[in-house]
Amino acid sequence: MAINHARFSAFVILSVMLIAVQMPIATSSSSETQNQIETVDGGRSLLIEEYTATWCPSCAEIDPYLADFANTHGSRIAMVAYHPSDDIDAFQPLAAQNRINRLLITHPNLGSTPTFIVEDGALRVGPESWPDVNLDILDEEIKRQSYTRLSLDILQDNDTWTASAKAIDNNSIIDGQLTIMIVQHQKIVPDGFDNPGGDTRDRVLMAIAECDINSSTIISEINLLSAQTTTCVEDFTVTFTPGNEFFSVLLIHEPTTSQLENGTIGTFGVVEYKSNNEISTQGGSDLIDNSILIYAFIFIGFALIVKMRKNN
Repeated sequence: MAINHARFSAFVILSVMLIAVQMPIATSSSSETQNQIETVDGGRSLLIEEYTATWCPSCAEIDPYLADFANTHGSRIAMVAYHPSDDIDAFQPLAAQNRINRLLITHPNLGSTPTFIVEDGALRVGPESWPDVNLDILDEEIKRQSYTRLSLDILQDNDTWTASAKAIDNNSIIDGQLTIMIVQHQKIVPDGFDNPGGDTRDRVLMAIAECDINSSTIISEINLLSAQTTTCVEDFTVTFTPGNEFFSVLLIHEPTTSQLENGTIGTFGVVEYKSNNEISTQGGSDLIDNSILIYAFIFIGFALIVKMRKNN
């Protein structure tokens, strides 16, 4: 009877396994979650800016590594790549040129690709400078003892997305600007351009809006459907179409250009939303990923089979 029971149990477990592997694993892309508001907050992240180009061989070589680096470091950092309007680059987004012009205020020697800047610090030129970039990140993390707490509400309505930004405990925030960036991942390089790398590039800045906190006015709006505010720190909102399913929204509290010109550098707070993150819903702790069940069934099934063979 023990042998028959083991055989029957193994048969049941293996049958359930075959059914389970065909069940969809819960993700954030279901229609039930598309109209839900997802909120991400923080502020401690460090901003890493890259000056790059699609025609640059060393930029193309390091790009996949940078994508992995950004993903593995999670909320510690927020990375964004600026492609120039140089009549050669395959993208040439106006939003990126806006940021390049801003960088030139504090870094007039900017010009080589790739160049990395951590929190408006020193220019780190070329892939060989990456160890220095890592040291800059560690130094800035030590310095960042206080920061602006920021919050982003993200809402999807079919192909249109809305990002609503605010600063938490905003009564103490009196100056600077809030900046919202829309960054595309795995952006396809179109045919007809010099491309020494793969078919895509990562972290490409495509759209931007800036809101002056002191005057509560939007001072720039590039490649967005709309941007509006009543008070920057309470209801700065943009609507956009991301261009593809993999994108990020960056919210940054940083100096205005006039503050940069007067010597204020770095950021006061940074938070990033990534579209490929799983949405946390109420009661999410009670939701068991089907993949866990699958592995459990596999383990139990093989254990019963081994037991059955021993009994034989």
